[in-house]
Amino acid sequence: MSEHSDSFTSPIKKEVVEQIEKLNLSTLQKLHLKLLSHCLEIFRVIANQSKVDFPSEKLLREWCAKESQKLGDKDFSTLLYNQMDAAGRKILDYSQKIEKQPLELTLEDLIDLTSIEA
Repeated sequence: MSEHSDSFTSPIKKEVVEQIEKLNLSTLQKLHLKLLSHCLEIFRVIANQSKVDFPSEKLLREWCAKESQKLGDKDFSTLLYNQMDAAGRKILDYSQKIEKQPLELTLEDLIDLTSIEA
């Protein structure tokens, strides 16, 4: 096990994870929902720290670079950014569709989004 294995902690509350586990969704849908929830919480943290409505590409790249430094792996920054960017686009597109601010999306909104994609 890596000495950095605990470098990443999930910003998702245990109760939310338990709620997701109780849903009548496939394992893959539950995993996708947890990932979207995690990303949304990270976007909230970044936006709050930077006092913006939603993280820009620059802010997200900076956050990913900082996180990858914890692992000492520069290549991880690009991979993490690509995944976070994809989740961000999905969240932004869906929030526009339902006419809601992206950082105001709820677990129920993400459940609906995940269900649509199934």
